[in-house]
Amino acid sequence: MNQKTWKSAIFYYAAAFLLILACLIFLQSRTKPALENSEVNSSDLRIVSMAPDLTEILFALDLGDNIVAVSSDSNYPEQALTKKKTGTFWNPDLEAVLSVQPTLVFALQDRQQGDLAKQLKRIGCQTVSLKMETLAQMYRSIQTIGSRTNREDRADRLIRQITDGLEKYKDFSAGATASKVLWVVQRQPLRAASENTFFNELLKIAGAQNAIRTTLFQYPPLDEEQLIAAAPDIIIETADKPEDLRRLQATAQTFYARFKTVPAVGNNRIYAIDGDLLCRLGPRLPLGMKALVECIHPSTSQGNPSDADF
Repeated sequence: MNQKTWKSAIFYYAAAFLLILACLIFLQSRTKPALENSEVNSSDLRIVSMAPDLTEILFALDLGDNIVAVSSDSNYPEQALTKKKTGTFWNPDLEAVLSVQPTLVFALQDRQQGDLAKQLKRIGCQTVSLKMETLAQMYRSIQTIGSRTNREDRADRLIRQITDGLEKYKDFSAGATASKVLWVVQRQPLRAASENTFFNELLKIAGAQNAIRTTLFQYPPLDEEQLIAAAPDIIIETADKPEDLRRLQATAQTFYARFKTVPAVGNNRIYAIDGDLLCRLGPRLPLGMKALVECIHPSTSQGNPSDADF
């Protein structure tokens, strides 16, 4: 390479480097995310929620005015519908998150959300990843959200509201016969919640036992023989969308007709419940517990505690 060519190459690479650097600075100025270790004044918070249960918790902590975007499956409370959307929980949209210039992003610790969190942190956006697979983890997550948003007192009150609401149903169910419940999370292929899920915690509070023992999978697939062997007294299904809930209710008898020897089928104890109440670890769990207890103890449902105000 002669001297002239060598100088031209240096000039080319230097120009390319400066162009890339200018682009990065421009993007940084456009998104303006808070640095990972920076302090953000609570009045200046611009919050993004990447999961519907996190959205419900944030609104319950009176942070609605600070929320600038939520996941597209965040449908409660009603104000969440007016917020900008950042993709679904399973398919988050990084560009949509950055477009609202967040100062704080809350996500869940799973593969899809984890990838998003890594990208946001790499950019410098303050991101909090929370694990919520048990009731204890939900309470810790509420405390974390409260501490990161200057809502510690409200977080403590919310935790007390949820724990007190659930404990009422635990007391109500005490002494009742422990029915065996199959909690179906998917029909085709058939999958149910095992003992190592928070669904199992709710069943215990409701005075019931899980028809599926601890397995390698939290939600193991079941074939016909396994369902018959489980012999549940009650089958409970959950659906996230109103149309799916109506479909489950309308087709339950037809779908389970081939399992006539299963007690739940023979006694017509198959129930479909709003999954938003029972599948989200959040403020409305006591209301979900009310629906669950009414399915497990229908003869005494009139004596249920009144609905909590969330």
